[in-house]
Amino acid sequence: GAVSRLRRGLAVAVDYAHTAAARPPFGTLTGFREGRETAPVPDGSRDITAHVALDACAAHGPAPAHARVLTQRAALHALGITGVRPPLTLASTDPVQYVRALASAGEAAELTAPGGLGDFGWLLQPAGPEGKPGRLKLPDLFPEVPDLS
Repeated sequence: GAVSRLRRGLAVAVDYAHTAAARPPFGTLTGFREGRETAPVPDGSRDITAHVALDACAAHGPAPAHARVLTQRAALHALGITGVRPPLTLASTDPVQYVRALASAGEAAELTAPGGLGDFGWLLQPAGPEGKPGRLKLPDLFPEVPDLS
């Protein structure tokens, strides 16, 4: 697979995701055209996609014991992206910075929203020879973040 081609580093896959245990009984194949969901007809007029069980991908990757599956919300929060609004006092002292910070907070809130983009799954798979310098240890990268379950 793609991860085994990396000499070292971190492979990240992001998807709408579900777990293998919660896989929908009739699959997730669907189409999108002009931002709207539509039937998955392979006629070139729409994008066709399917949600992925990221935990199943991790289990069949090159180093399943070292892979992590997280929600996008948990991963971004661990990286310091929270969507917290800037203090209102900043609007008085530095209105331009306040507007920038407010826009940034809005974007972050959208990326981490429960029931929306924040529920996307991240599959993190370290690459490189085990025990060698440079191999990422994922618990060190996201020590406080629970795995998606």
